[in-house]
Amino acid sequence: MKRTKIQNYTEYFALKSAMFFLRLIPRNLAHKIGRIFAVFAYYFIPIRKKHIIDMLTLSFPQKTLKEIKRITKKIYINFAGTFIDIMFFPKMSDDEIKKLMTFGSGDEEIFEKIHKNGKGAILMSAHFGNWELTALSFSKRYPMSVIVAKQSNELVDKLMNEIRTKQGFHAIYKDPPGTAFRNVIKALRNNEFVAVLSDQDAGKQGVFVPFFERLASTPKGAAIFALKAKCPIITAFGARQKDGSMKMKIGQIPLPDSGNEEEDIKTISTIYSQQLEAVVKEYPEQWFWFHRKWKTRPQGGTSWETI
Repeated sequence: MKRTKIQNYTEYFALKSAMFFLRLIPRNLAHKIGRIFAVFAYYFIPIRKKHIIDMLTLSFPQKTLKEIKRITKKIYINFAGTFIDIMFFPKMSDDEIKKLMTFGSGDEEIFEKIHKNGKGAILMSAHFGNWELTALSFSKRYPMSVIVAKQSNELVDKLMNEIRTKQGFHAIYKDPPGTAFRNVIKALRNNEFVAVLSDQDAGKQGVFVPFFERLASTPKGAAIFALKAKCPIITAFGARQKDGSMKMKIGQIPLPDSGNEEEDIKTISTIYSQQLEAVVKEYPEQWFWFHRKWKTRPQGGTSWETI
C-alpha cells in the first residue's frame, strides 16, 4: 500500500518531537523511560512477540518457557535502548561516542594493520547490540561507509541519514544494486571500512547456510564485495554492556579462492553465520529477533514462520 503524505509527516514530526523532548533530560534518565515503554509494549503492544518466543524456543530448546519470555522482554528493552541512543547522537561529542566502544586484547592491532595495508575491508556485522552506535563509534577511529536500506518514509530516511553523516560515516543505499556495488568498490579503493549488516532474510537471492541448525537465506553482498575487491573480511559485533558501552566481538574470515565464486560466497556466509550464532548465544537478548530470519525456505523446505 502506497504511503500518504499525512502518514509520512505524522511519523516525521512524532520522531522529531521525541528527539527534542528526550534531549532535554539526561541520557541515563531517557534510558530508564525507554525501559518503561519497552516493558509496556511487551505486555500491551506485543508486536511479533509470539514470533520471537517461537524462534527463541526453536533456537534454545534447552531453555524453559519462563527463560524464553524473560529473554523476549529484554529484546524489547534492548531495542528501546538502541532507539534512545540514536536520539542522543547529535548531542554527543566525538570523544564521548568514541569512548563508548571497547576492544578486546589485540583487536585494535588487527584494524591498524588492515588500515595500513590500504585496501580497506568489509565489516560483516548484524542488527545486534546497538548496531548504529557501534558503526558510529568505529567511524571516529577509521574512515567508514555503511550500507543502509532506504526507509519507506522519505522524511524519516533523510533525517536518519543526516544524523549518521553529520556524526562521521557515509551511508550507501543498497538499492539500486549496481550503484551500491560501484560505491562500495570506490569506498574500498579509498581505504575505507565498509560495514554490511548481513543477518536479515535475503529471499530467493540469498545463499542458504545453517543458523541455529536451520537453513537461513543469507545476503551475498558482503561476500561478493570482498571477493571482487580481494580485501579482508572482519566480523564485528558490538555487545551492549551494563554501563551502556559496546564491547566489540571481532572475528576474521579468510578470503577463499576455490575458483568457484558461488562456493566461495557460501564459505564466507557459513563462517559469518557461525560467528554471529556464537555471539547471539552469548547475548541472546541483544539480537533483533523481530526479523523474520527464516522466512524464505529452500525449495521443498519446511516453513519455520508461525506469524
